[in-house]
Amino acid sequence: MSTGSKPTRNREGERRGAFSRLPRPKLPTPRLPKKPEILNEDFIGADAELARVSINRMALIAAGVGVVTGLLVALLNWTVIWTERAIYGVDHINASAPALNVSPERTGASMLVLGFVLSWVMWAYHRFGPKAVAVGGAMKARRMPVIKTLSSCFIQVTSVAVGAPVGRENAPRLAGALSASRAADWLKLDREARRLIVASAAGAALGASFHLPLAGAVFSLELLLRELTARSIVVSMMTSAVAVATTGLFVESHPIFRTVPLDETAQTLFAAGIIGVVAGLIGHLFGQAARVATEYSPGPGKKILWQMPLGYVLIALAAYSVPEYGANNRWAAGAVLAEGLPIKLLVVLVLLRMFTYLVALRVGTIGGMLTPAFANGALIGAIIGTLLHPLLPHVPVEAFALLGAAAFLSTAMVAPMFGMIAAVEFTDMVPQGYLPVFTAVVAAAVAVRMLGIAAARRAPYVQGMDPEESRSMSEAEHKISEDSRAKKRKSERDKEAAPSSRATPRKSGKIATRKPPENSQEE
Repeated sequence: MSTGSKPTRNREGERRGAFSRLPRPKLPTPRLPKKPEILNEDFIGADAELARVSINRMALIAAGVGVVTGLLVALLNWTVIWTERAIYGVDHINASAPALNVSPERTGASMLVLGFVLSWVMWAYHRFGPKAVAVGGAMKARRMPVIKTLSSCFIQVTSVAVGAPVGRENAPRLAGALSASRAADWLKLDREARRLIVASAAGAALGASFHLPLAGAVFSLELLLRELTARSIVVSMMTSAVAVATTGLFVESHPIFRTVPLDETAQTLFAAGIIGVVAGLIGHLFGQAARVATEYSPGPGKKILWQMPLGYVLIALAAYSVPEYGANNRWAAGAVLAEGLPIKLLVVLVLLRMFTYLVALRVGTIGGMLTPAFANGALIGAIIGTLLHPLLPHVPVEAFALLGAAAFLSTAMVAPMFGMIAAVEFTDMVPQGYLPVFTAVVAAAVAVRMLGIAAARRAPYVQGMDPEESRSMSEAEHKISEDSRAKKRKSERDKEAAPSSRATPRKSGKIATRKPPENSQEE
């Protein structure tokens, strides 16, 4: 190549340089999968493996919790027995109604003393120590204080043993939840596992208290967990079975009520439908009244010091005037399921028991609804059976009583499956009786549903709200909602009347207007 020729241009380098000056495209940042979160904030530092406990490990935990729960329930049951022997000289194992072993005067005096002593005990219980945590709070990972919870358990069972007209199943539930929550703390379980084991232990404790293994598991699934999965079924059944077996080693298990013969004849099924509707509706109203009475109870404060003794004066008068009322709920249900009672006595007993139960809750007594609801349902069923016996002669009054107990219990506690299973296990029912009980419970549920629909249609309607939500509101809530919605509509009209444009400067210095897009709110 000659020296005068032009140098060769590196076209490849020019192309690279030209492309290097172009802006680089922005590639989307890949999204990495999130790490599994620990569901329980109390144990953020725990291993991620604990975020989902295997079903096999949960079954082992359930067995251990069931043993501890069964021991606590056995101690509570023996507390009831010792208290009954100290007050009445006999317990409910040897006599179905210990209060009938003494005079009505002594029973009435026991109620007066119970009201006075229990008022001060409950005042001190609310006044001192940490705040109590219920089963629902324990399921949400709230820590249950040991001394406070155990004190509540023994206060409840002791008062029921003396004669308080409430159920004693609430105390075992607290004891079971306490044992499960402590086990969850020790094992550092995640929130979902804690919720499952606490609910299973609470239901298992109820089952162990009355020797109802299947009903205890159903209580956990239907009322506490409100779910039906393989995981929840295994854990709840395991906990309930172990707890019932453990309690049975220390407390003699025996049938609560006599077996009532039921069959699948047309008359029995027709009677089941009738008693299911009537007893179910009454049980629904009774459950609502009980919840209202509990909401208006004195709670912490000095009001309980005069309200509870006054309420127990009424209970003492009832026990003195009607000796059969002084007997416990178990005797009332057992009497109508066995030999029956006169219809006048049935009416008096059911009215007194429902009234005094609500009074006891209103003045601050803590207790459950299982045995009171079962007894009241049996009394109502016996009343209806006595009235309908000429029309349905082949259906015994005892069958009406059992069907009424199942229907009343299922709607009062808002638990159809639990009400049916509890009636079956309470009486050691033969398989031929399952269909009538199922029919009564279904009729009760349908009747309550129809009552709710009828009440919703009569409720006022709020414009702009979902009809079902609107009809479930009270009159006062409707007025508040109407006022708030009127203010909201006025605010929206004011915004629409205001100028909707905003001045935005351009680079050229001119002023331009920017119109807001549709469905946007300019402030």
